[in-house]
Amino acid sequence: MLDRNLTITLIEDDIAWGDKTANLEQLKHNLENVPDGTDIVVLPELFSTGFITGDKEQAAQLAERNGGETMHILHEIASKRHFAICGSFLAATAGQLFNRAFFIEPNGDDTFYDKRHLFAFGGENEVYHQGHTNAPIIRFRGVNIKLIVCYDLRFPVFCRTQNNDYDVLIVVANWPKSRQHVWSTLLAARAMENECYVCGVNRCGIDNQGADYGTGSSQIIDFKGKVIATRNGDCPIIPAIIEPNKLAQFREKFPAWRDADAFELK
Repeated sequence: MLDRNLTITLIEDDIAWGDKTANLEQLKHNLENVPDGTDIVVLPELFSTGFITGDKEQAAQLAERNGGETMHILHEIASKRHFAICGSFLAATAGQLFNRAFFIEPNGDDTFYDKRHLFAFGGENEVYHQGHTNAPIIRFRGVNIKLIVCYDLRFPVFCRTQNNDYDVLIVVANWPKSRQHVWSTLLAARAMENECYVCGVNRCGIDNQGADYGTGSSQIIDFKGKVIATRNGDCPIIPAIIEPNKLAQFREKFPAWRDADAFELK
């Protein structure tokens, strides 16, 4: 049993299109309202640029390396505030562009993951290269966390836990309002089928391509599929307490995971 709960705080923000400076300033402002004692802050997909597709030249101009200014700023924030911070950003490696998820810890450790399932319907595959690794599982403050990006959520085998190898699934997204019933349904399904907490953070507002993301779709869901936190009014800060001991007790009481099918991802 773990001796403490974790506080996870989602930030559901309206992303300024292609303006990293404005988005980082907005992040710093939002962090002023993050509760003390927060363990993990979760930002939307491509939080610093927006979901840039259709213009590979613009995307290339905005892209950064893992050691670039944006990641440097996030490392400083994590160290100063003593929490982990995760999301995804527009990354460049060896001349290729990636929708790259990150998990930055206060001690300076970081984990990166390139989005495996690119949203071809929206032209993502024409700008970004596909990642070829499985989504990482990160051990942080006694809890195992799996980190995925947006469209990954639609693929249950990719998200599946094996022998309870993770406790919290974090999903960072730009998921349009027109498909938000699907979004909330899939979040709850992943929570129930994997007997885990699910934290899904979506952006809000309308982007420069006219995609409407609405407001209030970000959710934290418990292992029974119950929404335990969502946006309250105009405040984009969404905190919730994760209780690993209650999760462990539920998995022991209702051990569906023991009957799960074995599989291997290629």
